[in-house]
Amino acid sequence: MLDESPPGLKSLQIDGTLVFEDKDLDLEADWIIVHGKLRIGTEEMPFENRATITLTGDDSTENVMSMGTKVLGVMGGTLDLHGESRPGWTRLNATAEKGSNELTLEDASGLRAGDEIVLASTDYDQSQDEDFTITAVSGNTVTLDHPLERQHWGETQTFDGGTVDERAEVALLSRNVTVEGEEASSANGFGGQIMVMNGGQARVEGVELARMGQKNVLRRYPIHFHMLGDAGANSYLKNSSLHNTFNRCVVVHGTNQLAVQNNVCYDHVGHGYFFEDGAEIDNVLTGNLGLKTRKPPEGERLLPSDANPATFWITNPDNTVRGNVAAGSQGNGFWLAFPEHPTGLFASVKPSEAAKIWPRRTPLGEFSGNAAHSNDGDGLHVDGGPKPDGTTESTFYNPRENPSDTKSPPVTAEFRGFTGYKNRGEAVWLRGRNHRLVEATLADNAIGATFASEESILYDSLVVGETANKGNPRSWETKGEDERALPRYWEADFPIRGYEFYDGRVGTERTSFVNFTPNAQRKASGLGYLLSNAFSIHPKNFATALRFVDANPVYLPDPESGMDGDASAVFLDTDGSVTGTAGRMVTTNNPFLLNSSCESKTDWNAHVCEADYASLWVETLDGDPQAIKPLTLKRDDGETQTLMGCCGESTEALSSVFTDQDYEVAFNGSTPSEARFVLWRGRDHWVRLSFDYPVAPRVTKYDCDLDDTNGWCEGAANSLDELDDATGSSYYYDAATEKLYLKIVSNGYDWEELQVEPAP
Repeated sequence: MLDESPPGLKSLQIDGTLVFEDKDLDLEADWIIVHGKLRIGTEEMPFENRATITLTGDDSTENVMSMGTKVLGVMGGTLDLHGESRPGWTRLNATAEKGSNELTLEDASGLRAGDEIVLASTDYDQSQDEDFTITAVSGNTVTLDHPLERQHWGETQTFDGGTVDERAEVALLSRNVTVEGEEASSANGFGGQIMVMNGGQARVEGVELARMGQKNVLRRYPIHFHMLGDAGANSYLKNSSLHNTFNRCVVVHGTNQLAVQNNVCYDHVGHGYFFEDGAEIDNVLTGNLGLKTRKPPEGERLLPSDANPATFWITNPDNTVRGNVAAGSQGNGFWLAFPEHPTGLFASVKPSEAAKIWPRRTPLGEFSGNAAHSNDGDGLHVDGGPKPDGTTESTFYNPRENPSDTKSPPVTAEFRGFTGYKNRGEAVWLRGRNHRLVEATLADNAIGATFASEESILYDSLVVGETANKGNPRSWETKGEDERALPRYWEADFPIRGYEFYDGRVGTERTSFVNFTPNAQRKASGLGYLLSNAFSIHPKNFATALRFVDANPVYLPDPESGMDGDASAVFLDTDGSVTGTAGRMVTTNNPFLLNSSCESKTDWNAHVCEADYASLWVETLDGDPQAIKPLTLKRDDGETQTLMGCCGESTEALSSVFTDQDYEVAFNGSTPSEARFVLWRGRDHWVRLSFDYPVAPRVTKYDCDLDDTNGWCEGAANSLDELDDATGSSYYYDAATEKLYLKIVSNGYDWEELQVEPAP
């Protein structure tokens, strides 16, 4: 029984059981190792007085049992820390105005005079959080020790029958049980740490962790559940606060079935709630709040991705992530960063197990009811998975029933009930296949949602361009016409959009778009396409059953020169909820994609067309990118399109084209000797191509020679008339003019290709 505060210790090793008597106590040591049990309170009887453990070690070279120093290390033992049960965070229930020293809260129960609290930003600027000491509590009103420096939004708003909740979070930092690094550690970022490993157990609730974590030191985090495997079920972190930390907040590493619930992580460096290697599964991350996620300075980043830190960094989909809030980051709010296989220590210690884990194809456990606001990047970012060297790469999240089998049935990943507001990037960015963003509420973002995906849909959602929450623009920022803060003050004319088409096939259904109203400063629209896009897009991207309230439905800027994706931007209005007529196509302002059926829509800078489009893919097989770019397509009426491909080393170019039409193809200089031509997404339609070809060709369809009369594919045509009559893919070569004609017919499939090479 610890019944007196001892003098500062060099070290304390606990092999039996050490219990704090329920009285005010302080324990100081350079390091504490728990092989037995250290207990302050219990689940049934939380500690009611004040207990403080201060870690004081200052020798950064010391390495106690491979856990460094200034450590409360649980090496096979049990740590029980149970402070008072108090709500961790609530929200404002009325807007808090600049200059006021009172807050009206949704629930002030458990708060009392002397408590330290933090109030989150409700602007784009994540640094607008403010911290206070409470001087008095009356009902749900708290009095603060100094006036607010800026406004914090505290009201819900209703749009088209849906509710937008942008009320600021108010978090309690003070706890009666504290583990901290000594004050001197603040000077150099060498804080304390709790590390649980070798089968150890830690049950931590109602605890304050301050000045914890060691700057730029691997594995030295405020609290670190390290390689516990399924033994993580014996541990938890609940109803606690972690603030002013120097290296992340909560690290779950090689640990499963851990509960991390209702905690507050405030003012931390690098990724906050951090699932480390991608092998962590069956963990429950619910009701947590994170804010003031800061970039480490260059040269002090454990991972390259810490340059764009996420409040929640999740590396395996097979976890429960429910009801959490990312309330202000210099990077992203939630970053679902899935590696191909687990990386880091797990991969080096357990390579055979790591090889069987495929996070990029693992079904999503649960991602529901989460919110992200006031982030410099995206609110929810599903992309950018880590590579073994720690850098990140574009990640295509494509969940399967059996992740180890790419041919097993696909599984839908559902992101349900997400709220994203005041994000400078996208509220939601998804890259992958078979994703569903369902019942989302997105408001006041630069862009509501962008799907760099296939077969992914935004369903049953509310997307609002601008609300009454104008924010607090700084004096030197460019402001909106009504003096509101802009998502990108450095680009005041940036066109805000609710939903961006990209890649595809993607779409949005049963969704309301509200308050996307253009003004003299900037354009606005419910729907648009990703800007400055060089990559191909799906001509069957779609919109269904949408509502527009005080919202311009569409705005498509003129295609940028050399941006093939811009020039190909079209989408299908399946039911007329966008254009007024079911089945119409909305088409970018590109004459190559327009015909006599198209009607100009000035406010949209686009056209509505009664037409069918497919993708035409042209690729050189000679390996030289310069053999194909620029590539020119000419319609039979003379309209042309110049393509540059997606990037410098690309050997192909793609364009949306009208189906059932003739096109002349011209390459850079001369026709490549070997090339491939694909009609993609043009089921039951055809295109006819012609181009110069100076030698007799060999034309094949999936390795079937069209000149082989015994082959299974169509034969060559003997004239242009015969080619025009062909009902399957064929070709005609005019030796006199050295002109090759290809007719690509896609019967019952979305992909039909012909390859050309010199005849042997």
